[in-house]
Amino acid sequence: MKVLHIISGGEVGGSKRHLLSLAANAKSFKNIIICLMDGALYREGLEMGLDIRLIEQRGRFDLSILDEIKKVAVKEEVDLINCHGGRANFLGMFLKKIINKPFVTTIHSDYLMDYEGNPFKTLIFSRINAYALKSFDYYIAVSKDFKKMLVERGYEEEKIFVVYNGIDFDEVYNFDYDEIIEKYDLPRNKKFVTMVARLHPIKGHKFFFDAAKKVLKECPDAMFLIVGDGPIRNQLEQYVEEYDIADSVVFLGFQRPDEFLYISRFTCLTSRSESFPLSILESAKYKKTVVSTMVGGISDLVEDGNNGYLVEYGDVKDLTEKMLNLLRDDLKCIEFGKRLHDKARQFYSIERFVEGYKEIYEKIMED
Repeated sequence: MKVLHIISGGEVGGSKRHLLSLAANAKSFKNIIICLMDGALYREGLEMGLDIRLIEQRGRFDLSILDEIKKVAVKEEVDLINCHGGRANFLGMFLKKIINKPFVTTIHSDYLMDYEGNPFKTLIFSRINAYALKSFDYYIAVSKDFKKMLVERGYEEEKIFVVYNGIDFDEVYNFDYDEIIEKYDLPRNKKFVTMVARLHPIKGHKFFFDAAKKVLKECPDAMFLIVGDGPIRNQLEQYVEEYDIADSVVFLGFQRPDEFLYISRFTCLTSRSESFPLSILESAKYKKTVVSTMVGGISDLVEDGNNGYLVEYGDVKDLTEKMLNLLRDDLKCIEFGKRLHDKARQFYSIERFVEGYKEIYEKIMED
């Protein structure tokens, strides 16, 4: 079985890792990836030795590349086409008319909220994506919550499949704490809390910083590591300056998160909307517990008060209390982290992730 994936190629977050993990670990079916721009995903795919190809699109509405994509599909005799994201979905709507194969799209996010903070893009691009989505034969949601969302928006339930993200829990690096502190010029004897997320309004960084300010009044040796980059970085840096907590917040930019997870007491995720974020699985891999908003499929893994904590978005008081609870109790951090790791390893391994896709593709081919 051959699957042709189409994706923008400029992604740096969860959808990038999702697709590259699938292509790198699938042995029973072949994955070919077409990127529409020379971005982070495309370059990383090349370094990994994947079958990844660049067919550059001059702009979001450039349809001149349709024939070139069709040539790849015909030459490689692909069995189905899997699109990822709004730009690919737009092309998929037209490709479906010239390639007689099943078309499926993976729903990595709430497509109506992808451009939150940018009214123009929300008005234009989100609407176009919503329209394009209606043309697909099948949908793969990355959580049960997202499947429910699609059903509520009028999509046929029997055409929607669910596959959760998965990671390789054996790929754990043995770091040296002191070397990491020196490498990133971090202060010693701090209680580190890490947040791995794009710097985007939907990720709720301001909500997180509202709680961090209160945490620091009770626990001044806490330090918050912000891993990720995005369009509101300057705005967030100004926010922590105005809040007078800049000395306790480190913006690290786009980085591989492993080192920062390793030195942290726990991690946080304060998004207003999520599917099933890989950042929580990465935290679990290093046996670090999490404090997260109760969104998407996160509660399928995180059990409030047992292996982590869940909060409602915007509840600063609850977020503050739960962070302080963990900062004051090292044994609880360790125990929660171990429980989170054990559950994640059992249900969200890379093997289950790939097998989930294989079963979905086979079901689609049978229809």
